[in-house]
Amino acid sequence: MALPLARLLLPAPPASQCQPPLGLRFPTRHVSYAACSRGHRAAFAARAAASAPAALAPAPEAVAEEKVEPRTRLVAQNIPWDCTADDMRALFEKHGSVVGVELSMYNASKNRGLVFVTMGSEEEASAALNNLNSTTLNDRKIKVDFARPRKKQPKQVKQPVVVSDSTEKHILFVGNLTWRVRNRHLRELFASTPGVLSAEVIFHTTTPRRSAGYAFVSFSSKEAAEAAISTLNGQKLMGRPINVMFKEENAKRNESSVPKEESEVE
Repeated sequence: MALPLARLLLPAPPASQCQPPLGLRFPTRHVSYAACSRGHRAAFAARAAASAPAALAPAPEAVAEEKVEPRTRLVAQNIPWDCTADDMRALFEKHGSVVGVELSMYNASKNRGLVFVTMGSEEEASAALNNLNSTTLNDRKIKVDFARPRKKQPKQVKQPVVVSDSTEKHILFVGNLTWRVRNRHLRELFASTPGVLSAEVIFHTTTPRRSAGYAFVSFSSKEAAEAAISTLNGQKLMGRPINVMFKEENAKRNESSVPKEESEVE
């Protein structure tokens, strides 16, 4: 019994000692060890925070600022159906320079009542908006506003048929098409004629979509368009002879075919 008593009378090691001697299990030493461990952890955390790289914070110059496009594109709604792109250009040029006009068409001679006009500057666009919004054009009250910014999309979304006068084009009307004809068939047919810019089959806005039986093909020059008329007018496409003529000529034929009201006899 003398040896255990001698062990109990041994003096306790200093509190600064992190690990207690083996065989001694005093509560006070366990507390000192835990406090020492907490101190080491706190010191380690402080050193880690001090040595953290400053590059984690975003550099001011690394933040790319989005460029805001100038608001020069206007949209006019409820315009008369018989208005042309030239009519819209002449109307908006009263309030500034016009860069481009995009008129949405329903058929060869009738628009959809919607036009996009790009002005030369934001000031000119604001002037056109303030002077033309809610004005009357051919007995129709038109609405003019800034067009929404065009969203960048990875895949091109097919838009309605748009006739733009920003570059001079010579457009042909191609009629008597079978409902099976698609744009690729037109491109293949007109591939032998030089100067083709675009070929677009017109579809009815119904569900399911059906071809309207006609299309528009634009050329870079009047000579190339005339050559295409002489070559392809009357040719068969998918078993049907097609009619090829200038768009303006077809519009005149449509107007002449509309019966006029007889004047009342007094």
